[in-house]
Amino acid sequence: MTSSLTLADKALTVAFSVVVLLNLLGNGLVCLVVFRFRGMRAPINYLLVNLAVSDMMVALFIIPDYIVNWAFQHPSGVTGDYMCMFITGGNFVWVGMAASTFSLVVVAFERYTAVVYPLNNSLRLTNRRLVAVIMASWLYAIFFNLPLFFVVRHEDGVTHCVERWSNSTLREEHKLGKVYTVACFFAFGAIPMGTIAFLYLRLLCKLWKSGVRATLISEQIRIKARRKVTKMAAVVSIVYAVCRLPNLVLYMLSEYRPDLYEYGSVPYVTSVVLVGVNSAMNPFIYALHSTNFRQHIKVALCCRDYRPADYLRIP
Repeated sequence: MTSSLTLADKALTVAFSVVVLLNLLGNGLVCLVVFRFRGMRAPINYLLVNLAVSDMMVALFIIPDYIVNWAFQHPSGVTGDYMCMFITGGNFVWVGMAASTFSLVVVAFERYTAVVYPLNNSLRLTNRRLVAVIMASWLYAIFFNLPLFFVVRHEDGVTHCVERWSNSTLREEHKLGKVYTVACFFAFGAIPMGTIAFLYLRLLCKLWKSGVRATLISEQIRIKARRKVTKMAAVVSIVYAVCRLPNLVLYMLSEYRPDLYEYGSVPYVTSVVLVGVNSAMNPFIYALHSTNFRQHIKVALCCRDYRPADYLRIP
């Protein structure tokens, strides 16, 4: 929103550009692989597609706020307010973050029930339940971020859109803003991350105990395959916690200690870079931990068919 760039601004712009490019390419490949190859159309993979779409939303709406903002003069007045609300204010970045959070929790629950209760069909993720879960993830994301669309506005002389939680000019009176930032920390950070950690810890214990008792070769192969998928999902969740907690903490502190952590400052924008890094890393984690994803991505890049006769669908 300004034509003059400092060295820090240039470095952050380059970092955002690289992250967005990797994000769109990697997550696009995940979607391509699942929709193109019939063997990859398992419910768990469609959950990963939902995660990829939410990650791409993060990347797309990072572009106007952190990459091309220096190239144009942000309009003021009502036009500027609407532009902040829907394009440059980062509201849809938060929507994408919330949807990916919901998806990660569902993936953890799906892995837990598939391994701990493999014969309980009432807990199995069917196509009908998959549609309901995907719809719920976006309703959840929109619901928790809806207040931002009413408070994010443009302010002359400020490089980023700001949140106006009241008509008062005293930040100490912005109690709604403080409550909302705390709610975001728990809704997008503490609660889902605690839930994911609990499920995966119990799941890993179950897997290792099952591995000790398993005697049939087919059962050992099945347990090994489940372990690989579970480890992949666990790594995705750990990376999520490391990359997104700083942003949630700084967002909360920007309301309580604006003298230390100002919204739009270099530390805060750096935390947004980490959010983008997290969204870009997920497809590479899939490729490293999943033989099926790795093979199908190679085939998709080579533009040839792949029909493995021994494809093993993991429940």
